[in-house]
Amino acid sequence: MPYAVLLQDLLHEAHAELLAAERPLAVQDVARCLFGPNRHEDPVTAIVVRLMLQSDPRFLRTHGGRWSACAAACMARPLESTDFVVVDLETTGSVLGVDEVIEIGALRLRAGKVTDRFTSLVRSTRALPIWVRRLTGIRSADLRSAPVFAEVAPDLTALLDGAVFVAHDLRFDLPFLKWEFSRHGLVMPDVIGVCTLQLSRLLWPELSSRRLSALSRHFGVVHARPHRAEADAEATAEILQLALTRAADLNLRDLGDLFAGSLPGNLARSHDLAARAAG
Repeated sequence: MPYAVLLQDLLHEAHAELLAAERPLAVQDVARCLFGPNRHEDPVTAIVVRLMLQSDPRFLRTHGGRWSACAAACMARPLESTDFVVVDLETTGSVLGVDEVIEIGALRLRAGKVTDRFTSLVRSTRALPIWVRRLTGIRSADLRSAPVFAEVAPDLTALLDGAVFVAHDLRFDLPFLKWEFSRHGLVMPDVIGVCTLQLSRLLWPELSSRRLSALSRHFGVVHARPHRAEADAEATAEILQLALTRAADLNLRDLGDLFAGSLPGNLARSHDLAARAAG
């Protein structure tokens, strides 16, 4: 079979799978569909699948690194009626699988209104490094009477259910929260992730710094207690609202639109959006 025909058959199969999926899929899940369970964990197979998908404008990659068909129902959620849960975590360090969450701040929003919130310190089995104590102001004594993660997980699960997960650095907060659920034998709701850090690159390309503190200063967002979970979540929620307003101005209407332009196959649209944002 000619290579071009084989490639088109694989892309057609991938498109059908992602179009029917209720959530974006990891590249390994797409590889399993295309090449079977014996090869889906092969790094080379994952690279091949990633290159295939990013070269075709029918596909998009979410901020969490998962893949979807642009026309999938899960990407058609109107932004104005979508529930977002903005999450920030403080941890004992940055090593996934080793460090632990010590504070959670989360706000659920719809149409710019906070509809629910959750905040709690979390007792850790690890000693707090001095740099974490200095950065956050959280002391070991503060955590002694705090609940363990398994005790706060039900409230957090209820808050996350059916919502889009938002963090300012999604690559940190989402995997860390999944790790906490997993190590306690719990299952975290399967969420679509939006990263305000990545959104800022698309919507405000002229800005030189995209740190939460820098964005807060630039937009006049009150951020009185940096590196505390609730305050960081509140600042991120305000940045999200500014981003959604900007997105509406650029005629970005649904969830899939927020991920537009992140792939080489979508560079034309990305450049158009960047030009409109800069203008």
